[in-house]
Amino acid sequence: MPATITIVQARMGSHRLPGKSMMPVWRDMTLLELVLRRITRAKIPAMTILATSTDPRDDVLVPVAGACGVTVFRGSEADVLGRYAAALARYPADAVVRAAADNPLLDPERIDDLIRFFWTARPACDYASNLGPVTGHPDGVGVEMVSAETLRRLDREARDPSHREHVVTYLHGNPKYRSCLLEARPEFRRPHYRLDIDFPEDLHFVRELVKRLPDAHAPYWTTAEIIAALDREPELLKLRKDRSKL
Repeated sequence: MPATITIVQARMGSHRLPGKSMMPVWRDMTLLELVLRRITRAKIPAMTILATSTDPRDDVLVPVAGACGVTVFRGSEADVLGRYAAALARYPADAVVRAAADNPLLDPERIDDLIRFFWTARPACDYASNLGPVTGHPDGVGVEMVSAETLRRLDREARDPSHREHVVTYLHGNPKYRSCLLEARPEFRRPHYRLDIDFPEDLHFVRELVKRLPDAHAPYWTTAEIIAALDREPELLKLRKDRSKL
């Protein structure tokens, strides 16, 4: 199988919840550590890279990555697309999995699933995703993936600041790029479950959720275990902010 790397973006300067990367989520394990420990359980990627900024506020993230065996690349804070492209230039591969460090329950099995799907679909696919809710997965267990050629092309073509900040939005709806979605299996179809952390209420929700997950499997809970906990206690979802009103 062609070489694939995972690049995780994180920074301390979040507008909605500043410093969230270093906030504890499960016991004393921070959001960033939880994300990295879960992501690095994926079997297929050749390596995982934390792509953070050169802002001194992000210095604190570097030892966390080191403790998890994750390589660090630092670049522009605002130009995240440029940061990804530069990381790829430093650590060449045939494709890149994009993960966000505000998804503490990213599932390494969903990463491996998407990589297999992507390479099976090539060359008819430039971009692939199993990131909900459009794929039916809970939002926060899946990832996105682009070929290296596509990422370099995006870096050349995308000029709008919002496209530079959000990495792959330039290709959505753009007929020059071929997108493929890996839909959730029936047992994983919970598109209304959101597991990311953007606001203080989200952090509280995830902290309460992980208390309901099996200690014996911590912190490597499966998507099935997460879904089962929310199916048993759907009232937990009320702890989150209603995004439809934002």
